[in-house]
Amino acid sequence: MTMDAPVILREGEHGLQRERIAWEALRVLTRLDDAGYKAYLCGGGVRDLLLGRTPKDFDIATDARPEEVKKIFRNCRIIGRRFKLAHVFFRDVIIETATFRALLDAPPAEAEDVPLPSRRRTDVPDPTFATRGGVIVRDNVYGTPEEDARRRDFTINGLFYDIADGSIIDYVGGLKDLEHRVLRVIGDPGTRFHEDPVRMVRALRIASQLDFEIERHAREAIIQQCGELGSSSRERLFEEMLKILNCGCALKVFERSWRKGLFQTIYPAFSAWLQGPDKHEALNWVKKALRQFDVWKQAGLKPMPALQHALLFGPYMEGMAGAFVAEGMPEFEATLQAVNAVLRDKTNLTQIPKAVVFDVERILGIQVQMRKSSGQSKYASRLRHRNGFDEALIYLKFAGGIDPARKDLMVRWMAPAREEAAPPPPQPRRPDHAPRTEHPPRREPRRRPDAPPSPPPAAPTPEPTP
Repeated sequence: MTMDAPVILREGEHGLQRERIAWEALRVLTRLDDAGYKAYLCGGGVRDLLLGRTPKDFDIATDARPEEVKKIFRNCRIIGRRFKLAHVFFRDVIIETATFRALLDAPPAEAEDVPLPSRRRTDVPDPTFATRGGVIVRDNVYGTPEEDARRRDFTINGLFYDIADGSIIDYVGGLKDLEHRVLRVIGDPGTRFHEDPVRMVRALRIASQLDFEIERHAREAIIQQCGELGSSSRERLFEEMLKILNCGCALKVFERSWRKGLFQTIYPAFSAWLQGPDKHEALNWVKKALRQFDVWKQAGLKPMPALQHALLFGPYMEGMAGAFVAEGMPEFEATLQAVNAVLRDKTNLTQIPKAVVFDVERILGIQVQMRKSSGQSKYASRLRHRNGFDEALIYLKFAGGIDPARKDLMVRWMAPAREEAAPPPPQPRRPDHAPRTEHPPRREPRRRPDAPPSPPPAAPTPEPTP
């Protein structure tokens, strides 16, 4: 494959300032450079710094293999199977370091259905490249910086910052797309989305965050290929959905994904309910919940994933619980059953962890207990000290702002709790110099009336005289 000459902006010809790079990333870059390796800042870090934004994280690309990176940094761990990465750990920061990867024109036919190691097949060697139905499941073939840039997802993420001379290196036209505020896929969008369908979700999130326009061919490919998300990892999709909920523009991402059919593909049952008879009230709830997540992000707050999922799916789970109650199930048990039915639905393409599901059960279960109390009783006092009550109160406050029927309950529980009776004051301790009181003599144990009298004590035996 012939590659065009890169566009290189020398230090001083671009707006990226080295002082804005986190010191942890600078330390990794400089130590790799001192060891004789190429060390480039890459990905969203370069993109955000050129746009004047604060990067969320800093990723590094190098020609050092993961094992070589680990030799340089003691605080390093190699992770990943599909992509082997070196994580360099600092106190509160992880610097992800990846080796330049090769660009393949087409996956080789022999890579399809290559045996992979597993818990039951530990004797199978881990291949460097493998595919399943055209989807890449192993990609550890190393290459050059040019190849690595061209195998990335979007042009604006294919920019490199060289720590050696402070230059920006552009192999894929990312600088031009940054100037025109366009999100463009590197290569053919249909092929790239088929290789990794999660890229479609990432495209919507990044374009919404940066307020960029998605290039026309990429938009058409997303609409046509959104059904391929079913072949993606459910865990990866859950992580991507968490990024959307915490990105600061969750409502905008939802509206874009809804128009293109991505949201309906990821959550088919929930989406069908949103298009049901009460769709206006349901969509109003969902949009207000997503707008609330954006407000929290702007305020620097990061809510629990359980609270976000409870607010997002709340009316759907409550409606299902009401149907279970109509069939004769107790309200509390019906709520727990509804939470599990919604969040563990196998038709969903996300794998929600059990801990998150358990916390959502607790938040909605406390709603049932709140309705059974005045908010000022001893039972209410105990309920206020339960784990998850703060999140349950936030849920109630949010629901009370939408549903007028819950306002009385919200006011009742938002009122400050009455002061509990103070415990009796402790008795003053006796000073050490105070005289000790004599204990009364112990009473002899009482004898039962029918018990025989105790024999008289035996007389002492006289000692024999010599």
